[in-house]
Order: sequence, then structure tokens, then C-alpha cells
Amino acid sequence: MSNISAFYRDKVVFVTGGTGFIGKIVVEKLLRTSEVKEIILLVREKKNTLPEQRIKELCSSPVFDKLQKKSPAFKERIKVVEGNLEKDGLDLSPESAQYLQDNVNVILHIAATVKFDEEIIKALGINLRGTREVLEVGKTAKNLESFIYVSTAYSNSFTEHIEERVYPLEISPEKILANLEDEKMKEEVHKYSLKWPNTYTFTKALAEALTQGYRQYFPVAVVRPSCVMPALDEPMPGWCDSIYGTNGTFIGWYYGLIRTSQIDSQVQIDTVPVDYVSNTIISVAWKTHVTREEEKDVLVYNCVSSTDNPLTFDERRIECEKVIQKHPLLTGLYKPMSVCTTSETLFRVYSLFLHYLPAFLMDTALRMRGEKPRLVSTYQKIDKVVETVKVFTNTTFFFDNGNMRDLYVLMNSSDHRQYPCDNRSYSWRLYFERIIPGLKKTFFKEDLNNVKQAKQALRKKVLTVNCVLAVLFAVVFFQLYYMLF
Repeated sequence: MSNISAFYRDKVVFVTGGTGFIGKIVVEKLLRTSEVKEIILLVREKKNTLPEQRIKELCSSPVFDKLQKKSPAFKERIKVVEGNLEKDGLDLSPESAQYLQDNVNVILHIAATVKFDEEIIKALGINLRGTREVLEVGKTAKNLESFIYVSTAYSNSFTEHIEERVYPLEISPEKILANLEDEKMKEEVHKYSLKWPNTYTFTKALAEALTQGYRQYFPVAVVRPSCVMPALDEPMPGWCDSIYGTNGTFIGWYYGLIRTSQIDSQVQIDTVPVDYVSNTIISVAWKTHVTREEEKDVLVYNCVSSTDNPLTFDERRIECEKVIQKHPLLTGLYKPMSVCTTSETLFRVYSLFLHYLPAFLMDTALRMRGEKPRLVSTYQKIDKVVETVKVFTNTTFFFDNGNMRDLYVLMNSSDHRQYPCDNRSYSWRLYFERIIPGLKKTFFKEDLNNVKQAKQALRKKVLTVNCVLAVLFAVVFFQLYYMLF
């Protein structure tokens, strides 16, 4: 029997971020593999929509198809409470606050703003203040056995060697929250945040530090996933409904939208399948309870792949190019290609010719058809994201993962089968062979058998773009020739 499944039997689990990319997988997996009594989801207030309707909307996702077949009445084990991470007490009603206090056994705090360029006050409100409010819920809970805070492997990316520990800060998270309206504090926070590559990683580091003060009240641990990618196995290979971060750049590349990047091709990229992240969160909650007497500090789990299963950007490109030959996109904008450079100047040049010129021509065609131009503005947004993540695409980070290995050892064989989270257990070739056709089917809603039509369509698109660019360059060349001679 799985010890992890047994731990969740008859438990009430409070999940924040349960409607998000990772959260949906966690909720589905718990309902399908354990006899959890109830899962309580924190959701924002939505006018004119009853909680029952919110549950219905959530459960209509394809994520729950497998669970629906196994247990059609699974919705009865989901409860929704309305709240807001940015407000005191999560803005819970007195009845909801009391219900959580009386019933919750496990808290999985996954919710966050994942925008790298989020305005700093907004990021602090959600990622720091929201974490404090959820920790306070845990503090009042009468029977809390485990609290898991989901952070990011890059919360301390000011250093290239990242250990499994909460790093000390030069500024108090509580002091920040108490003085957010003070202009001097705002300036101090902004100046201190420049040590991090973006507001997301900075506020995640602050929230990690905040958890330490609550270890005296209940068992708490931090799970740090690296870049979360489409699912390897569950709920289906290649499942993804998020275009943030690495998912967005990978899907954009497959679609033919992103053709050049400011990347060191020999840098190790650290990505983890979303189902492995979900299984890690579920498993760490169990281990945190089991080892509560032995561990007096907040344990950190670096849920990463590069330590035991390394992959460079160039190796990923080679593996993916093999697979897309078998699974091209009929609806793709252009054929997938990767022109990489570490030079800022070269990247701008490549971007001009591979992104902006074709985008300008396509937007012109859209205007002529009476449609709204959108490609140039899309590339402008992409460039903003590139600026916030280039430290990750040009740096090889070294992660300790001893606590993750201890987790694997503690799990029995049934746990390993039910909740696989060891990133040594799959090859990257297998991963991409599974997720690329999965993305084509589930994300792009395409028939896997349309290979011939897709290849013909892509050839026509490439030929059209190349012909238009050739004409454009010829016009420019002859204009210059007549001007000079």
C-alpha cells in the first residue's frame, strides 16, 4: 500500500492556486489516488456565480476526464471558499474562516502571481502578503498536520549554487508588510530587489523567509520547482494550459512564433514535468508530517532536473527537431527554428529579420483585410519577457537536492509508482517524444494524422515569407544602388 495515499485518507486539504496550472493537477491526483475526505479551494469572488458553478467550471477541464470515469461523484469532495490573497484574513467570510479552523489537516499554498515583470507592490501583495495570510490560517487550524509552501528554484538566483535552505535576508518580510505605504520603505525595497533578476523571484525569497517564523506552530516545508513544463504522463502526455515562462517560449517555438533567442546554447536548462512537480508537493506534505519530530527547521526541496538528469539548450533543440518532423503543426505560423546567440546586438539583428520584418508584413496584410494587426505588439511583449529571463537562459545554476533524494528513499515502491517524482527516472528523448504530440493534440487541438497536410502548409508559408522578404530586400538594394550611383 502507498504510505502517501494512506496519509491522505479522511483528510481535509486546503489548496490555494487550485485552479492554476500546477494546482489542477494536484487536486485531480489527490482525488483520484487517495481517499481524501475533502479538498477546499480558495477562489476569488466572482459576481453572479455560485460556488457550485465554480466547481462545475473547474471540473469541466480535460484534466479531470480520467477521474470522471473512475469516480463520477468526485465533485462532492470539492468545496469552494471565496477569498483574496491580497486582503487581511484572505477576506474570508466568518463562516469560511471557522470551517477552515475546525477542519483543515493539510495546507498546500500554490497560488502566486507568476508574471516576472509584475509591478513590485502588486507582487508583494500576492506573493508575500498572501503567503502570510495563508500561514495565519494554518496557525489557527486546530488539527493542522502539514503546511507546504510552493516557491521557485530560482528564489535565490543571485548566486549560481543554490542550496536547499532558506537564505537569510537583509530586510524583514514582516517589516516590509507593515510599512508598504511608507515611501522610504518602498525605495528601500526597490533598491534591495535589484539583487534579484525580477520581482517574482524576489518576492518568493521573502515568502520563504516568512515561513520560518511559523515552524514553531506546525510542520512546514518549502518546495522549489524549477521551470515547470507540460506533463510527462498525467493527466495525459503533453497536457498544458499555461503560456507563462518556459511553457510560453516552448509553445511559441513549436508554433513558429519564436525563431531567435538570447541564449547560451551550452547552458544547462532546468525543467521539470508538471505532474512530477504535483507529485512532489503531495509527497513532501506526507514526509513533512512523518518526520515532524526529527526536523525542527523548515526543510527546502529543490525539485530540479539538472543535478541528476542534465540537459543543455542545444541538446533540447536536437531532440525536439527530431520529434517535430513526425508531428508538424498544420496551424503553425512558420516552421520551428532556433537561431541562438548570447550577444545582445546580434539578438536584436536576428530579431529584426526573423521576427519584426515578417511581423510587419503580416500585420500589413491583416490591415488590408480589415483585421486588427497583432504580431508586432506580440513580439514587443515577448522582448519584455526575454529581458526578465535572460539571466536564466545564459547561466548554468547548480542545485543541491539532498532533501529530494531523502524523499525518494523514504517512499516505498507503491509510493514511487503512484507518485513518481524522481527526475532520474525518464530520458529527455522519451519526454519530448511524449509531450510534443501531446501538445499538438491537447493544446493546438490538431489531428495527429495530418502530417502530410501540415508539412505542405508549412512549406507554403515558408515560401511565401521568403519570397516577400526577397522582394523587399531587392527593392531596398536597388533603391540604395540608384542613390549611390
